[in-house]
Amino acid sequence: MTVAGAAGKFANTYKDSLVEHPLLTKMATGGLLASAGDAIAQSRTEDPYDKPRALSFMAFDMCYRALQHVAFPIIVHQCHGQFLGPLVTQLPTDYAAAMEQTLASQLGIVPFLYYPIFFAVSGAIQGLTADAAVDRAKENFLPLMKRNLLFWIPVQFVQFGFIDEQLQIPFLSVAGLCWTFILSAAAGSAKGYNNSQDQIAQQEASAEESATPVYTMTASARVSN
Repeated sequence: MTVAGAAGKFANTYKDSLVEHPLLTKMATGGLLASAGDAIAQSRTEDPYDKPRALSFMAFDMCYRALQHVAFPIIVHQCHGQFLGPLVTQLPTDYAAAMEQTLASQLGIVPFLYYPIFFAVSGAIQGLTADAAVDRAKENFLPLMKRNLLFWIPVQFVQFGFIDEQLQIPFLSVAGLCWTFILSAAAGSAKGYNNSQDQIAQQEASAEESATPVYTMTASARVSN
């Protein structure tokens, strides 16, 4: 069998799987490609391969593909050019609908669901405490959101405007290979955040210990006086 024949057979098998098992196929595709993106990002450092970090990206991406599987039909049903169409009359209705759907995803789902799920799932699997996970989110949210909009608005416009609905999430998973590399390189590792919390706790404890003798001495002085 030639390479082209094997590729065609694989494509047909994959499409059949999307029809028979759409949710599981999309989740498996996302998880596999997210793991690959994180592995590429990790390969750029001299640190050993971080398995919990890799697992966190796989688990997060699978959860998010399940969310997209449910959310995208709702977005498509609710946003069909009725908002942007009257504002930009020269824009074809199909393009207006695609842009509305893109903005609904990027300004609705991403900041309020995507990143909370990412920081919660990846932090939990990598062993962060709740306070450390919140600190990590505060530090990384705005820089990641800026990159997110620059990368995903064009990609999702193509997705909603030109990609068959059945193939939209696999398309995003392929694009997500590049994005996972960016996300993993920028905020993939949770190492150091628990240490920061421990250092703060130690500093507070040291401050309390240092204050105690002063209080005791002051009290003693008052008694002697």
